[in-house]
Amino acid sequence: MARLLRASCLLSLLLAGFIPPSQGQEKSKTDCHAGVGGTIYEYGALTIDGEEYIPFKRYAGKYILFVNVASY
Repeated sequence: MARLLRASCLLSLLLAGFIPPSQGQEKSKTDCHAGVGGTIYEYGALTIDGEEYIPFKRYAGKYILFVNVASY
């Protein structure tokens, strides 16, 4: 019985994935950075304590990884 219930739940989830979104939903696109121009080297960031400004041009020619942990 539990096996049949599990199989029916999995089948329901599988079939639900094939249902297209309703026509009433509109896709929207938001450009959050419309005014941004130039290169990354023209910008910088404050340290986490806000005491020091670090220009990104300091890292020119090096490999760096930017991790964005913020959301809008």
